[in-house]
Amino acid sequence: MNIPKIPTKKIFYLFLSLFFLTILSDPALSQTPLKVGAFIPYTGRWGDSGRECAKGMLDAAKWLNQHEGIFGMKLEIILIDDTSQPAEIMAAYRKLNEADRILLLYVYSIDTALALIPHFHFDRIPTFISSLPSQFATASKYPYVFSITPTPLDLSKIAMNFISEKSGIKVRKPKVVFIGSPDYFGQHFLQDAKAYAKALGIEVGPDFWISDIPPSPEKAGKNTLLLSAINSYKPDFTYLSLTSKEVSSLLEDAKKMDLKIKWICAMRAFDENLIPFDGVLGVQPISPFGEDIPGKAVIKEAHQRWHPYDSHTLSYVEGWATTKVIAEALGKSLPEQELSRERVKLALEGFKNLLTGGLTPPLTITSKDHRPSVESRIFIIKDGKLSSHTSFISLRR
Repeated sequence: MNIPKIPTKKIFYLFLSLFFLTILSDPALSQTPLKVGAFIPYTGRWGDSGRECAKGMLDAAKWLNQHEGIFGMKLEIILIDDTSQPAEIMAAYRKLNEADRILLLYVYSIDTALALIPHFHFDRIPTFISSLPSQFATASKYPYVFSITPTPLDLSKIAMNFISEKSGIKVRKPKVVFIGSPDYFGQHFLQDAKAYAKALGIEVGPDFWISDIPPSPEKAGKNTLLLSAINSYKPDFTYLSLTSKEVSSLLEDAKKMDLKIKWICAMRAFDENLIPFDGVLGVQPISPFGEDIPGKAVIKEAHQRWHPYDSHTLSYVEGWATTKVIAEALGKSLPEQELSRERVKLALEGFKNLLTGGLTPPLTITSKDHRPSVESRIFIIKDGKLSSHTSFISLRR
């Protein structure tokens, strides 16, 4: 039996046709993913909230990719465990920039962001910083720095407005002290915040620093001396710029001492870890995990599908909202022209009252001011949950 010989050229074209048919049959393979890098700590001081934020970002990307994607393109979050080791961070950054060619970068830790600012500005990578120091929100000096939440300075001013208007003290000035860590995170906003408080007629006491937070309940009594020093000033309010676990340790000892002080937590200090402490306040622009708002509908549905028995803190919501905003910016950069980092930056600067379903305040970013918002609610711990204590309090830009 003679088998006809097929010319080599025809075999090549047949193979090529089958290859393209295979590619086109799977849309996920036919598109280059839109890559976003993320430095998030899984351990250390910020490990607890960092892990929650990372889960939120990855779940939001998974949800997006299982639905419409971004104009049919897949969003890929390249997650880097931020170990705070400079050599490791720089090696990972170079890979993200040169090999992965990321379009956006997200940095959770302020310290890591400070180390990377010269590099991502040189490489012109639009970068979200989880807690954006106010000096970096000036677009003329730092054109590639962004955030989805107000600056720590603006949040502290909102807290001072609340104290000034809602303290209930009529016969004298309300007294406040600031409690934080003696590092950049705890101090970068402090002098401006205190000046703002004094201008509102608030009496500002001495600063108090926590540099050695007890790592376990057995050693929690080490806070007693600090709390005694704070109480000697007799403040009406304290403003806590710490992690929520650090605050929890401090409040556990304060509870034993029966101190008559109202505690107001900064954004990073206030989350579901503080549920045991009724009456504690927090200035918080992120919606708590259990709050019933429109933006939570897809989050609830995703949880029912993937991990129905999990519970999370509002840091998870922050991560989900971050991915949502990143996807919005990438979507606005497509599909008219070739996608580039510069187009993503311009898209971010075009946000005007961008709604996130209540996960954050509406976001407005301009080419002059990269602060996304200057408003936040005050929450209170009540009946075992985080409850909204005020409507949104807004500053002037």
